[in-house]
Amino acid sequence: MAEDMHSSEFYWDNIFIKVRRHYGRLSVAIYISSSNDVQVEDKLFCVPRCEFVKSSEVFADMFLLPSGPASAVEGRDREHPIVLEGYKKGEFACLLKVMYPTAESLISGTNLDLSLEKEEWVSVLKLSTIWNMKRIRTYAIHRLSTQVTFLPMEKILLARAHKVAAWLNEGVTSLVNDVPSPELEDIATLGWETAARILWIRDKSSLSRSTPNILRFRRDDIKCAQCSSPSSLINVNHNCYNCGQAVPADAELTFPGPGSTSGTTDRLVMFRTIQHGKCGTGSPFYSFGVSCSACSSYSGPTHNVRITLGKVAKDMIKEMFGEEIKDYEDMTVA
Repeated sequence: MAEDMHSSEFYWDNIFIKVRRHYGRLSVAIYISSSNDVQVEDKLFCVPRCEFVKSSEVFADMFLLPSGPASAVEGRDREHPIVLEGYKKGEFACLLKVMYPTAESLISGTNLDLSLEKEEWVSVLKLSTIWNMKRIRTYAIHRLSTQVTFLPMEKILLARAHKVAAWLNEGVTSLVNDVPSPELEDIATLGWETAARILWIRDKSSLSRSTPNILRFRRDDIKCAQCSSPSSLINVNHNCYNCGQAVPADAELTFPGPGSTSGTTDRLVMFRTIQHGKCGTGSPFYSFGVSCSACSSYSGPTHNVRITLGKVAKDMIKEMFGEEIKDYEDMTVA
């Protein structure tokens, strides 16, 4: 029984924490003015120990370290706080809002929800990543992903700062596929190496090689317009109606126009208006029709088909950024 009481006291004892910022080699304490006192004093946080132990291996290990006399143990009183060097008090306060929410922060009318602003969630993500607070980090990523709209450049910068694989992939993909192309001064904020990689992928990918008047794609980019199947519509050998040459799956085809939009990057075009690169303006599918293997819908020469662009870009993104993305994914799993 005594042991249980001791355990309870350990987890619910308050600890005192002082947060400081670094400027070069100097450690500068942050001060606040008390509305009840003219004296300026250090900013101290008095919080229960329990959630720090449960949420973070970093803090759990810290509290397991052998301690000296009780009067000198860090965090036991105001005179001996745990000093966190190099952090901002505002960021730490945001983390505490998630770790120790109050009724005021949780209840809005009849709804129960933890309400923080965008920058507050970013602060929570930052500290939970540094201190390996996995559940809090995952939740912060979820809230930011579902409730905040980031520009692609911002998403990439945040992804790298806080090791978020999905954001890096999404940000790069947006910059590669977006029309019109990003401004050079904007994309340069990512660093010249990253900017060069993204612009190179845009230049080489099927979508970026498509001008306002011409779409360029491969035969296996042709999909059924009646369903969302990712499978190629044409799964048989086919020779060009115009020149008689084979039109393999990787044959380069064109369409004289942007096509109508279907989804984010897909385009709808009339089947017989697709042109074969090897014979100029001739149509390889002038009298060709085929049924979709997924939904069985028939696509004749005067029907629309769906052109999926960006397939090549996806492969190149994996080649250029795949290792970095995987490193962030491994961190999430670890």
